[in-house]
Amino acid sequence: MRQDARRHLVAIAALLVGIGLAAGARLARPERASYTVDFSAVPMRIAGMHGRQLPEDPEVAEYLEADRMRTIAYGEGDEQVTASLIYGSTWRTVHTPAQCYPASGWSVVWEEDTMISTREPLPHPPPLMGRVMRVEREAEAQMVLFVFAHKGGTSIDYAEHSWAVATGPPGAGGLSLMISTPLAPGDTEEAARERLAAVAAELYPHAVAFWYQGSSAS
Repeated sequence: MRQDARRHLVAIAALLVGIGLAAGARLARPERASYTVDFSAVPMRIAGMHGRQLPEDPEVAEYLEADRMRTIAYGEGDEQVTASLIYGSTWRTVHTPAQCYPASGWSVVWEEDTMISTREPLPHPPPLMGRVMRVEREAEAQMVLFVFAHKGGTSIDYAEHSWAVATGPPGAGGLSLMISTPLAPGDTEEAARERLAAVAAELYPHAVAFWYQGSSAS
């Protein structure tokens, strides 16, 4: 356990050093792309479920250091799927649910990498990768799917994604997509995963479209 913790700290330290070097290098090249983050094209009906936008929590946005956020609840009751899009212009906005959920009192029962299939072509080289996990708190259980996106692809590892955002096109930033659904009595993990994947597959291309349409240098 101590060796794993030591390796984790070494990886984070190396990441911070690398980001510092990358930031220094960018000072020598002032060109900066400008991107207009627009989540208005995100569909409000997915997989037969109607969506409704939930109010933004300023405290949550401040904690995440998010420049833009949008949260949509699809469906109702025990099959509701809630999707949060969190954009930040720097790597500091990147937060992993694997840390945020335990900080809120949830226990991570298991987690694993997953590949998400989409009907629409991806705007970047495949695959579309995410990480799915089951979390529990007292009598509650949820299935959670999250995707770390940067201009040019996705990552499933926190350090890898932070590096991709820090060293990617200046001004592009990064996007965290977190999707959750309750595990009610009688529900199955497989059915919950299918709900999460259906929403992710239709939502993702629209969520990242701003990176691939109408960018300009400034």
